[in-house]
Amino acid sequence: MDSTSAANTSAATARQGQQLLALQARILASPLLFSSDTNLAWQFLTKQISKALYADRVSIWLFSQSDVLQCIDLYQYKLNSHSSDVCLQRSNYPKYFSALQQHALIAASDAASHPAMAEFNDGYLQTAGIRSMLDAVIQSEQGLSGVICVEQVSSRRCWSVDEQHFIAAMASMASTVHTFSLHLQLQREYQLVLERQDMASRNARIGFWEASVSNGELWWSPMVYDIFGVDPQQFSPSVELFYQLVHPDDRAMVQQSELQAQLLGEQNVVHRIVLPDGSMRWVHEVAKWTSPQGSEPARLIGSVQDITQQQQTRCELQQFFSLSRDILCIANKQNYFERVNAAFSRITGYSETELLSRPYTDFIHPDDLISTDAEVNEQQQGRVTSGFCNRYRHKNGHYITLQWSSVLDPASDKLYASAQDITERLQLERIKNEFVSTVSHELRTPLTSINGALALVMSGCVGELPDQVAQLLQLANNNCQRLTSLINDLLDIEKLSAGMMQIVLQPQPVVALVRQSVVDNSPYGRDRNIQLQLQTGCDEQLLINVDSLRFSQVMANLLSNAIKFSPDAATVLVQIEQQHQHVRISVTDIGPGIADAFKAAIFQRFSQADSSDTRQKGGTGLGLALSKQLTESMHGSIGFSSSTGAGACFYVDFPLWSGKAAADA
Repeated sequence: MDSTSAANTSAATARQGQQLLALQARILASPLLFSSDTNLAWQFLTKQISKALYADRVSIWLFSQSDVLQCIDLYQYKLNSHSSDVCLQRSNYPKYFSALQQHALIAASDAASHPAMAEFNDGYLQTAGIRSMLDAVIQSEQGLSGVICVEQVSSRRCWSVDEQHFIAAMASMASTVHTFSLHLQLQREYQLVLERQDMASRNARIGFWEASVSNGELWWSPMVYDIFGVDPQQFSPSVELFYQLVHPDDRAMVQQSELQAQLLGEQNVVHRIVLPDGSMRWVHEVAKWTSPQGSEPARLIGSVQDITQQQQTRCELQQFFSLSRDILCIANKQNYFERVNAAFSRITGYSETELLSRPYTDFIHPDDLISTDAEVNEQQQGRVTSGFCNRYRHKNGHYITLQWSSVLDPASDKLYASAQDITERLQLERIKNEFVSTVSHELRTPLTSINGALALVMSGCVGELPDQVAQLLQLANNNCQRLTSLINDLLDIEKLSAGMMQIVLQPQPVVALVRQSVVDNSPYGRDRNIQLQLQTGCDEQLLINVDSLRFSQVMANLLSNAIKFSPDAATVLVQIEQQHQHVRISVTDIGPGIADAFKAAIFQRFSQADSSDTRQKGGTGLGLALSKQLTESMHGSIGFSSSTGAGACFYVDFPLWSGKAAADA
């Protein structure tokens, strides 16, 4: 395999399918995706995609016009920078845009020779040094609305199936963000309309009128003529002519509002009018009834305002609410839904009437009522919900899991919420966990037999072995040990995730625990002349409340990592420091350090730095993830500090033990 192929293989396997699914869930749960500043959402999405796929460049393009594709955001990993505003004319790249219409995803290992990408070769590809591209279509109800473009420079890259699935999911997510941004734009436009109306009212841009009930006379101010689209020089208003302009379907409603005004004193009605040119407008009329006094007849005195644009915006917002594939709802303080969209009924099986007629707590799984009530109470204090999950009973009797994002409007005390059905995703996660656990258990027994057989042969019991055979057996034994370690780590992580690992907390002398861990792990570095040096100025009697076996497991992971990444004849420093009511145990090496791009993923499962040096070191990529879970299970915390080329320091913090803590434990 040449260096280019090796680089391609490394890039393609940098993230496994399970990792990409986990990253996808984390990205989706971020509130930044639905920020009021849409630019922040796009910048967040491009950067997260770049980090997830280890991609050099990630950009999002949307159609600003029917034939112009505009770059909304381009993130460049090496520069850690964002840029935008580059445009592509559809007519200049017919093959590329034709391919987007036919395929939801285009994966090009060699962009310069790909039929759909070759049009960019002379300009865009050569200028930016782009070798490989992975493009995913952003769809909307109107069809193609944009593209997510992932680009690799310097060397070619083969895009794995998992990576293609991931970028397709990101394109679907981008479609939701784009729809949300259009919704925000509609809201802003609607607010602007309201501000314009307020300004018009302050400047006497509202039309006024006065009607005599007894004789049908009608007076209009100049603005009313403009609203109704008639020429004041050719039109003489009257109650009869006014009703001719009212939409036929609304005449009875307007007449009824006038009768109610005689009883209640005020008229407030929204209706349609038909202009002489046949077009239609919405108007809002507000009037006050004045009773007859002496010779003065009874009158209606009021104002009229053109609200056509507001009605159109309101209808568009209603359409967004109705067409959303996610659950959207509004609830009041009495735990009743006041409004639900069609998706709510489709996902839960209940009709809108059924959902509105009962407290929403009736639909929640009994075991989730307390956590749901606590979440609502938190919102009463001003906190926004993001990622909260509970189970809702489907009309068929089974339960589905919903993940909520919601906010409380303090002005109305109403809860505005959206939710996604993640039942299938959780089922897939459970199946995955069961599969890993089953495979791990099934592998442990034959591995034990293989290890025993290899040890027996290598011990010389079956006779002296030739050097070459001994070397091969040693290699096999080492790999069996690595595989056994991987299986043990997998089982431990699955037990922790399922809450099945037994952890017995007891007061333990921290200095003695650490000293024993140093002694136990010292042989690991002797073949490379690496020393473990313990420094402590703490009282030997300091106690922490931990499981001694699991604490030793955490220390073994930290010490073996430090030894593994240290140069030959180096010293690994182990320190114990008391910090107020906590004690910190740190392990410091002088190895290559941790790259900035890898720091965010350091405690994730199967995480390994993407460099040839690290791959030579081997390892399962589970040690730090397991250490984090074990430490937190013992009420501690884990962290690190590092600079590239300057070594790394990993540390765990535990609270000092007190009698009360032991009793609670």
